[in-house]
Amino acid sequence: MVYITIIVSFILDSIVSNFISLNSVFTPLFTLMSLLLIYPYFKNNNYKYLITCFVSGLCYDLIYTDTIIIHGFLFLLIGFIVTRFSLILSNSFVNILILAIVCIVIYRFITYGLLLITANTSFKWIFLFKSIYKSILMNLIYVSMGYIILEKLSQKLKIRRLN
Repeated sequence: MVYITIIVSFILDSIVSNFISLNSVFTPLFTLMSLLLIYPYFKNNNYKYLITCFVSGLCYDLIYTDTIIIHGFLFLLIGFIVTRFSLILSNSFVNILILAIVCIVIYRFITYGLLLITANTSFKWIFLFKSIYKSILMNLIYVSMGYIILEKLSQKLKIRRLN
């Protein structure tokens, strides 16, 4: 179920980004958000989870960007953050939404910082905040729907999750 979730997220990233313009208030980060949804299925095997995050980032780089390992390390960092937050917060609907917002903000800060380092542009808060708020709404909807669907499937198929 873990890998199906990641594959569906990859496909949805592609489909949604083809139908939504770059100026829209919706920016999908479904593959990144799938990392939040799959964590409870690793049953405290953080090493395997972090490897999955890194490989997902590498695949994301190969399919969607022209970079080689940047998203691999970004997804690994997000995976590390998820494992640390799971020590503090339980796996509940509200906590997943809070964690999604935190991960979006961190991801956007880092990617904007990398853009500033590699491109000859100046820092503007408005661009950073725009990228964050464009990402939050659609991805919170995705995480909400994904959480509910995976919860129902887990109960139906009797797949154990962390709480």
